[in-house]
Amino acid sequence: MTGRMAAAALALEAYEQHLFGDLAHGHHNDHAEAEGLVHALVVDLITYGESNHLDVVDLLDALVQARIDRGGALINPRYSFRLNTEVQFRDRGADEHRGFITELKSPGSRQDAECVLRVPGLIDPQHTITSQLQPAIRLVPVRTRTCGIVFSALEAEDTIIEILGGLTSKPDTAPAPEVLADLDELATALATWSGTTPQGVLHHLRYQARLSPPLSDHRSPAARRAAAAFPNGIAASLAGEQLTTSAAHRPKPPDPNPPLRFR
Repeated sequence: MTGRMAAAALALEAYEQHLFGDLAHGHHNDHAEAEGLVHALVVDLITYGESNHLDVVDLLDALVQARIDRGGALINPRYSFRLNTEVQFRDRGADEHRGFITELKSPGSRQDAECVLRVPGLIDPQHTITSQLQPAIRLVPVRTRTCGIVFSALEAEDTIIEILGGLTSKPDTAPAPEVLADLDELATALATWSGTTPQGVLHHLRYQARLSPPLSDHRSPAARRAAAAFPNGIAASLAGEQLTTSAAHRPKPPDPNPPLRFR
């Protein structure tokens, strides 16, 4: 390890220690946690630079160009909203909520897309247009006792739903204290991010947990979300998984105007 790499490792350790305190246990033996910490640190460094009027845009442009020069995927310079994108309203004074895009409908190439948001803690879907939205700030990473480090709001929502599903599947078993502590901390973190309350988040996600597949479903949360949104076989392609069923065995597409599933 070079001197600069050693310095970077020390910076990452200091960042982890600052975030998690006594819960920090080092990132050297967990690839997923190390990768998540690196991503979170880079985002925070960019935010720090911009808030202090430091030039980080040219560096980012150079890194993207270098990746393209090495044969990396071309990047669309125009930000494109997608399903499950974490967004917030541009006018934070008018609406402080943050959430995830669950539906998109574009009336034309030169017009704003209509969209529906799921806000953790709000039962009713929020209807808006993309020009009123911007990418949301990231959730502050949360180190849990039973589920590793949670790095994003979407991951926090998935983890809460998974915990709630596990508790529901064993109603006669007293939940472990560390599981309840994780549930409380994740609900608080997600409520802080979304602009709601921990009680509202838990009430909302208990409903989502009842809609979730059983715990025996070993697909990733992203794959399960894609399957729910695209039940006609597109899900596997979007999730990077191989289709295992023929077209004859694919689920029927939903009705043209189904009721909203997210409440």
